[in-house]
Amino acid sequence: MTDEFAVGTARAARGTSVRGAIPVGLDASGRLREIPVLICRGEGDGPVLWINGATHGDEPEGALSIFKLFAGLRPADLRGTVVGVPAMNVPAFEAGKRGDPLDTFSHDMNRIYPGRPDGYPTERAAWAHWEAMRVACDLQIAIHSGGEHSYLAHMIFASDNPPSLELAAAMGPQWDLVFRSGVGGANPSSKIAELGKAGITVELGGNCRTLTLDFHAVAEDLAGSYANVLRHYGMLDGEARYAARLRMGHQQALLAPASGMWVGGAEVPFETEIPAGTPLGRVYDLYGEVQAEVAAPVDGVVFGLRSRPAVLAGEWCCFFGIIEEVRENSWTGDASNG
Repeated sequence: MTDEFAVGTARAARGTSVRGAIPVGLDASGRLREIPVLICRGEGDGPVLWINGATHGDEPEGALSIFKLFAGLRPADLRGTVVGVPAMNVPAFEAGKRGDPLDTFSHDMNRIYPGRPDGYPTERAAWAHWEAMRVACDLQIAIHSGGEHSYLAHMIFASDNPPSLELAAAMGPQWDLVFRSGVGGANPSSKIAELGKAGITVELGGNCRTLTLDFHAVAEDLAGSYANVLRHYGMLDGEARYAARLRMGHQQALLAPASGMWVGGAEVPFETEIPAGTPLGRVYDLYGEVQAEVAAPVDGVVFGLRSRPAVLAGEWCCFFGIIEEVRENSWTGDASNG
C-alpha cells in the first residue's frame, strides 16, 4: 500500500478511518452531487474490500449493514482496506425507489453499469463510481434485497471466475445458495470480475423487514458475513466459518398468472428444497375468488417471495432456485462449520 489511499475526496493514511465522497456533478442550484464513502485502512498490508449498498434505492439493507460493520472496525486490527459505499444511487435512495425517478432513460443502475461520462444522470453517477472503484478494489460485494415488493433470503450471485467463487464461499455458513452469473455484464460485480477480480451480489431482506428488530437482524447478519470475509482473507484475526457445501444452479422467476391480490402460502419454506408441485401461493380477485395458483414448477428452492399483495399478471411473485450441482466447499476442512 502507498502512504495514502484515496477514493474521491476521502484520503486515508495507514491506520485511519475517514469519510468523503465521490463527486458526480452539480445540481441546478450549483451544489455538488456526490456518493458518500467510508474508508477504514489498516496499519498492515492486505486486500481492498469494497462493499456497495443501494444500487437500487429501495434496498437500504446495504447502508445499515455497512454502518454496523464500520462501527466495530478498528484500523489497528485491520490488514488492508475496507471501503463502504452506503448508497451508490443517492437520488433513488432519497426517493425510496428502485431508480432515480427523475431519470427515466437509465432508471436501473444495476442494468447500465458502469454507465458513461457523457450519458444520462444515472449513467454519469455509475461512471463516477466505476472510475473510483476499478483501480482501487480487489474484492467487491454488492448488497441487494427484495426492495419494496419482495423478501429475498440468503442468495449469492457469483461472477463466474475463481476469485468470485472464493469470495462467495467466504461469506459464511448461511450462504450456501451460490448461483453463477456472467462476467462483463452491466452491474458492479460483473464488471469488477471482468478485470479478473472478485465480485459477488448478495440478496437478503426487503422493505417488509425494515421495522425494529427485523431490520437490525438482517443488517447484523450481513455485517457478520463481511467480518467473516475479512477473516477469510487474513484482514482480521480469527477463524472464518463456512458452509460445508454449496448448492449451485440458476434462478427462475415465477410470474403471476392473473391480476389481483397475491397471498403467499402460510408454510412456504425459504432456502429449503421442496418437490415439484408444492403450492406457493394464490391470486384472489377482489371478491375473494381464487383466480390462479402458483406451484413449484420442478424440484427446487424458494429464495424469494413477493411481499406486496397487489399484483398484475406477469409480475414476479416468486424467486425460485433450481439446483444443478451440490459441491463440497473447498475452503473448509471441517464440515461441522456448515
